[in-house]
Amino acid sequence: MNRLVIDTNVLVSALIFKDSRHLPLREAWQQKRITPLMSIATYRELKHVLGYPMFKLEDYHILEAVALIGPYIEWVTIDADRAATLPKCSDRDDQKFLQVALCGGAEALLSYDRALLKMKRGLPFPVLKPEVWTATTFG
Repeated sequence: MNRLVIDTNVLVSALIFKDSRHLPLREAWQQKRITPLMSIATYRELKHVLGYPMFKLEDYHILEAVALIGPYIEWVTIDADRAATLPKCSDRDDQKFLQVALCGGAEALLSYDRALLKMKRGLPFPVLKPEVWTATTFG
């Protein structure tokens, strides 16, 4: 099974937009073809972003969105010593995704974040745009 860290923006798209190009990811975790890896920090960020006013989601919509992924998450505990071996991302807020990928043994980190996508060296996993990963895995 593919173990993946999926950046918050990609997850939000897969969870709340019915016409999202990321629905294949949602279907894949619901069919247990992939395992989304999360830490407490990445989960908190997801819930925080779902609450942004721009999405106009009521509390029950946020709970419904979280319920679409909750049962499929594999929780990763961050080993601080191991995480300290990672190169530093230029966007400190994104370091938590690298930590989950490393400590969770991820096959890949899926993101559109430029700071993460630029990190090609020193990582034991690739950082890819979701459609690149989907095309190479399911295409």
